[in-house]
Amino acid sequence: MTHSPDVAARDAAHGVTEACSMCARGAVRGRWRPVAGDRPALLVVEAADSGIGVARRAARAYAALRCPAVDAADVALVVSELCTNAFRHATGWWRLRMHGHDDGLVADIDGASARPPAPRVPDTEGGTGGMGMLLAASLTTTLDVYVYTGGKTVRVTWKAPR
Repeated sequence: MTHSPDVAARDAAHGVTEACSMCARGAVRGRWRPVAGDRPALLVVEAADSGIGVARRAARAYAALRCPAVDAADVALVVSELCTNAFRHATGWWRLRMHGHDDGLVADIDGASARPPAPRVPDTEGGTGGMGMLLAASLTTTLDVYVYTGGKTVRVTWKAPR
């Protein structure tokens, strides 16, 4: 059964408050608060409203439009892997939030499991997985995990090449 926790209550008590490394927002997990001169463009895809394929296609289109210097195919692959991880290793509930800048993108994938991702040996023959976090780490600029009561957020960034 898919469910969405009370996000406002969870954020108030245990939300991720680390600032986005590419902008001056105090908390990406809260309401969108644009800074002067920034275009408020936020992509939100929730498991309750769509599937992982929708998230992947939306992330690819968003990346191509918002920050063309970043490889949109890499963005789509990472989003797909991280949403799949949230689906497989938690309760099935996940939410993707992306915001972009001229010099890069930030994606937060929220899930209901408070367990941090555990590295494991990839299964290259049986197809049972183990590659998602390795792919995400190798195709992004940063990968951070924020764990709190009732869930976690995996935040990835892509910095555009100069």
